[in-house]
Amino acid sequence: MASQAIAEEVSADVERIEITGSRIKRTDMESATPVTVLSAEDMAKQGFTNVQDALESLTATTGAMTGQEIHGFTPAASSISLRGAGASRTLTLINGKRLNQYPKPAGGSDNFVDTANLPMEAVARIEVLNSGASAIYGADAVGGVVNIILKRDFDGVALKYRKGVTQNGGGGNDRIALSIGSSSDKGNVSTFIELTDNQRLRATDRENFGLHTDKVDHPRSLYSSYGARINGLSDADKAALKADPDYADAVFSRTPFTEDECNAGGFFWTGSTCGFDRSTQRDLSPESTRFISTTTFNYELSDDVRFIGRMDIAQAKSITRIESMGDDSMNVRVNDDGQVILSTSYNGEKISKALGDKSVALGGDFADLGAGSYNYVRRLHEFGPRTGETKSTNYFFSSGLEGDLADYAWDASVNYGRTEVDVLRSGYATAGGMFEYLTQGDNGVSYLQGFSAEDVENIAYNPFEKASSTLLNAQANITGSLAELEAGYIDFAFGVEWSRQDYNTDSDSESKKGAILTTGGSSGTGERSFWATYFETIVPITDEVLVNAALRYDRYSDFGGNLTPQVSVEYRPTLELLVRGSIGGVFRAPDMHRVYGDPTNGYSTIQDYKTCTENGGTPGDLDNPAALQEVCNGYSVSITTGANKELKAETGYTANLGTVYSGEQWNLSVDLWQWKLDDMVDSIAAATAAKEFKDYEDMLTRDDSGKIIHVNATAQNLAYQKVTGLDFEAGYDFDLGEMGDLRLFGNGTYNIDSETQLSPTDPIRDNYEYGWLTRYRVNANLAWFYGNLEATLAARHIGPMKEGTVLQETLEDGTKVDIPKKELASWTSWNLTAVYHLGDNAKLTAGIVNLFDKGPNFDPTASSWPHYPRSVYNARGREFFLEGEVKF
Repeated sequence: MASQAIAEEVSADVERIEITGSRIKRTDMESATPVTVLSAEDMAKQGFTNVQDALESLTATTGAMTGQEIHGFTPAASSISLRGAGASRTLTLINGKRLNQYPKPAGGSDNFVDTANLPMEAVARIEVLNSGASAIYGADAVGGVVNIILKRDFDGVALKYRKGVTQNGGGGNDRIALSIGSSSDKGNVSTFIELTDNQRLRATDRENFGLHTDKVDHPRSLYSSYGARINGLSDADKAALKADPDYADAVFSRTPFTEDECNAGGFFWTGSTCGFDRSTQRDLSPESTRFISTTTFNYELSDDVRFIGRMDIAQAKSITRIESMGDDSMNVRVNDDGQVILSTSYNGEKISKALGDKSVALGGDFADLGAGSYNYVRRLHEFGPRTGETKSTNYFFSSGLEGDLADYAWDASVNYGRTEVDVLRSGYATAGGMFEYLTQGDNGVSYLQGFSAEDVENIAYNPFEKASSTLLNAQANITGSLAELEAGYIDFAFGVEWSRQDYNTDSDSESKKGAILTTGGSSGTGERSFWATYFETIVPITDEVLVNAALRYDRYSDFGGNLTPQVSVEYRPTLELLVRGSIGGVFRAPDMHRVYGDPTNGYSTIQDYKTCTENGGTPGDLDNPAALQEVCNGYSVSITTGANKELKAETGYTANLGTVYSGEQWNLSVDLWQWKLDDMVDSIAAATAAKEFKDYEDMLTRDDSGKIIHVNATAQNLAYQKVTGLDFEAGYDFDLGEMGDLRLFGNGTYNIDSETQLSPTDPIRDNYEYGWLTRYRVNANLAWFYGNLEATLAARHIGPMKEGTVLQETLEDGTKVDIPKKELASWTSWNLTAVYHLGDNAKLTAGIVNLFDKGPNFDPTASSWPHYPRSVYNARGREFFLEGEVKF
C-alpha cells in the first residue's frame, strides 16, 4: 500500500523523493523504518469525512481525543495517540514541517497538535511513520510521526460537495470544497478551500444505543443523585456511628420532596430520591463549522533555484452542551441552640454568615434537623445546560527556496504559525454570587426552591478564556552524495533548525480564583527557544546491505540539550525481499504548560477508599448504606495541578526489526517493535491518590468528617512506559479478466506488552490488565475495479480489552477481595462505498459508514457516563453519504 501510493510520484527516470523517516531522497519505496500510507483516494473510498477520521482508523492508533470529549478542557480539538505514547508524544507535520501546538492543553496539562484543522481537500497522502524518529525530527517523535503531504502543481478547477446523514438523526454533516490551480512553464499556484458544517449529536438521539437516559440496561448506570436534597449527619448520628460502625439508624440523605413535587420542580425522581437525568441535556458530539484555506505556490527563479511556499488559514466554531450545574458546595451548620450558619469556599478562603433560627433560616429547610453539619445538593437546571462556544483561528505561512547545487539538493525556509482560541461559556454561576443570593436578608432563602428567570439573570456568570500560541521556525537542509564506494554512493543529509515557541492562556477573574461553581480553568504564559543540528547518512556496505546512521543535537533554552542517535540496517538479498532493523533514541521536551502554566483548577470523580472502608463500606459496591454511597461509589472533588520549572526531558529508545516482501501480485510485511521512555512527566491522578491514600495522603485535603474535598498535584518526572508490539501488512491483486480487478489489502497491530510505572515507588502496571487497552486492531479492504466503477468494502476490527474498573466483593468472613476483570468483546464495523466516474472530469461517490449500525461496547464496571471509552468508540451509528465532484 505504501509503495503503491508513493510510486505514482516517481517518474520513468527514477526520480528521488523524500519518504517520512529520513531526510535523504531515495528511489526505494520501503526503508529501514515502516511507513503506512493513506492516499487521498484511499480515504475517500473508505468513507472518511476528514483527516481525523482517517487517523483514528490506523491500527497503530491506540486512542484519540475527538469531539466526544465534551466535558474536557479542549472539546473543540482532536488528536491521536500512536502506539500508546499519547497525543503529546505523537509528532504531526505538514510537508515535513512542524505545526503549531494548540494553546489549550489537553486535561489542563498536555500540549498537542490539533488535527481537526488539517485540510482534507489539499491532502495528496498521509504518511505515518510507525516508529520514533527523534534523531530525524527532534522532540515529540516517540510513538510515531504523522506527515501530511499536500497536493502539488494542481491545475484547473474542481468543485466537490458531500452530504452525510445518520440513520437515527443528529450528527449530519455537509462539506463543500473548491480547488483552483494555475500553472505556467515557471511554476504553479494552487488554492484549496473547504467549508464543513457538522450538526450536534444529542445523547437523546441514540436511544438505540442506550445513551438517551442516565439509567439504562447497564449494571452501573445511575441517575444523578444531584437533584434537590440535603446531605450530612447530625452530631448525634455521628457519635453513634463512631461508637458502633454497624449503627443502622443514621440518616445521611434527606429528600424534602414527594415524587410529584420533584418532577414538577424540574428534577427527576430516581425511585428513592430527587435526582436528575443528565443525558437529557448532554451532547455526544458538538455542532461545529469549519473553514480551511490552503494555498501552495512554487516558482522557478532560475534553472537551479525555485521559490516555494504555503499559506493556511483555518477558522472554526464549536458549541458543546452538557448537563446543568450540580452543586454541593453550600455547607450548613445547625448549632445546638438552633442557629444556622451557611458557609462555602470562595477565592481559596472560607466565607460564612450566621442566619436566624433553623425554623425560619434558609426557608426552614433545616427546621426538623438536629444539631449537625450538612450540605445542600442541588442541580441548578434553571440555569440551563452548561454551554461552551469555542472559536479558533489558525494561521500558517511558509516561504523558502529550494534548488540544486552541482550534485546536491538544498532547501531553506522560514515558517510561522499562530493559533488563537476564544472560549465563552454560559450556564454558570460563581460561588460568591450564589452565596450572596442564599444569604440575602436576615434569614436567607432556600436553595431547594426554584429560581425565577430574574434570579438566574442576576446570579448567572459567563466565564471566558483567551488563548494563543505561536511557532517561528527557520531551517536549512542539504542532501547529496559524499563519495562513491564499490557498492554505490554514500548519501547524506545535513541541516540546522532554529525555533521560538510561546503560548499564553488567560481567563476571567473568577475563573482564576477557582470560584466558578462546578468548573475550573487553566492559565499561564511562557516562551522557549531551541536550535538543532543533524546529520544523516546512508552507506552501501555491499550491493545487498545499506546502513543508515543519524545523529541530532537539540538545545532548549529552558532545560538544556539532548543528543539523539539512530542506526538502521537494510538487507536486500533479492529485489523483492527486504530485511530491516533499526534502533535509536527518542526524547520529548516538557510541555510548556507544565513548566510555565499557572495552577490548573478542575474537577475529578473519585472514590474515597479510606473514608469508605473505615466506615464499613466497600468501594464500588452499589449496596453500600446510603450514608456511604458517595464516598464508596464516586463523587466530584476540586483538583489543582501545578507547574514545575525544574522538569527535565523525557528520554528513551525505539527499536524495530522486520521484513518486507513485494511481488508483482502480492506484498507482505511483518515488523516487531518496541519503545521505552523514562522520566515521563506526570501528575498522580486524583482517583489514584484517593485509592492509594497511604502513599499520597499529602496530596489530599479532608473535611472535619475525614471526607476528601480537594486534591493537589504537581507535575514531576515520575513515570516510565515500555510498549512492545507487532505490525503486519499484506495485499494481493486478482485479475478477474472481463470482470475487472480485485484488490485485497489488510494490516494490523498486535500489542504484545505495555507496562507503566507511575512513580519509582509504584508497582509496574500491566496496561492491558489495567483496562481499556485493546490487544490488537486489524483493518481489511476489498476493492473492485470494473470499468468506470470502483467499489470498496472496508472492515475495522478492534480486539477485546479488559474492563476499566476493579470492583470488590465481600466474602462470608467479611474479607474484601478484588473481582477479576473480564474482557469486553471485540468490535467490528464495516464501510461500503462506490465510486462511478462520469467521464474524465466528474465522478459520483456514495457510501454507507458503519454498515451494520454498530454501537460502542459498554463496560459494565464503568460508573461514569457514557460507560464506554470515548477515545476508542463513538456512537454515530449508521451514516449514509453522497458526494459529487466536477472538474473544469
